[in-house]
Amino acid sequence: MKTLLIFILLSLNVFALDLLKPISGFWGVGMGYLDTNYKDEDPKVSLAPYIFGTYGDVNFEGNRATYTLWGNGKVYTSIVGQVRTHQSSEKYNKANAFELGADVGFILPKGFITRLAFLHDSSGTHNGYELDYQIFRHDRLESFSLLSSLALQYQSKELTNYYYGTATYTPDTSVVTELEFIATIPIDKFDFFIGIRSYFYSQSINSSPIASSNNTTFVFSGLGYSF
Repeated sequence: MKTLLIFILLSLNVFALDLLKPISGFWGVGMGYLDTNYKDEDPKVSLAPYIFGTYGDVNFEGNRATYTLWGNGKVYTSIVGQVRTHQSSEKYNKANAFELGADVGFILPKGFITRLAFLHDSSGTHNGYELDYQIFRHDRLESFSLLSSLALQYQSKELTNYYYGTATYTPDTSVVTELEFIATIPIDKFDFFIGIRSYFYSQSINSSPIASSNNTTFVFSGLGYSF
């Protein structure tokens, strides 16, 4: 019995090591604080995994996953999937949506990367789409690293209407500006991360009776490990 138990434990250990082999990049757990622009809704606090790395050929960037179909070192194209969480609301029964699409990216001089993504709702939640144009870069000062990102997002009428429409108000298409900064600081064998993601909405959303402002802000921090 003892020999069998040792064999099982060793087998589980080998299996666990095999599961870890494809992992690279930063994997962590942290707390998030989401302050939406919905009227009379309290900010949400959540515990969640934060992954900015890869598992095999799949790349994770927080709530977005990509699989590269083709690339030559300067241009690439990927399949994209993401969960839309920042526009959900318990008070107004606005659910998270799972979106699928594709992107094309370009490696620019001076360390910049730009990409254009098309994402369509595949969960039957808002039945709309988003065009997301983003430019970002990673900077490193010794062991400290910083991700800076600026994005412009065109949201279809169906998407905007699902999240901000009411019985008396039907918004049109909207344009959203997104700013994001994520800092990573090494602490012993682990890495502390802190980030902010802020969305600024156009008038069609700001004019909604259930909107209190034109801004949603998400702040998050936690601890992780770089593989």
